[in-house]
Amino acid sequence: MLELPINRLATVAMLAILVIGGILAAAPAWGPFFLSDDVAFFTAPILGVVVAAPAFAALCLLVRCRYCRYRLFWHAVSKRSHRDSVEWFLRARECPQCRRSTA
Repeated sequence: MLELPINRLATVAMLAILVIGGILAAAPAWGPFFLSDDVAFFTAPILGVVVAAPAFAALCLLVRCRYCRYRLFWHAVSKRSHRDSVEWFLRARECPQCRRSTA
């Protein structure tokens, strides 16, 4: 996981925040079983978007190759197929721009 030449700790933290925001944004699907209707259908989704949007923006802007400064997360979500973009980001071993790896 995360074999790209990047700062892994910051990236994992931003990915975790993005996942938490996504879970909250999806509260209308799972929330009525655990939360009141007001929280499940209004408060939690808004809070999820407020949490996830800055994390997504930070991932797109700040996660760069250590060598050539290429935006790796942005490459994953904009240039790769939507079916494998996040998987590629988590498993890629080299920068697509400069071809350098962590090794």
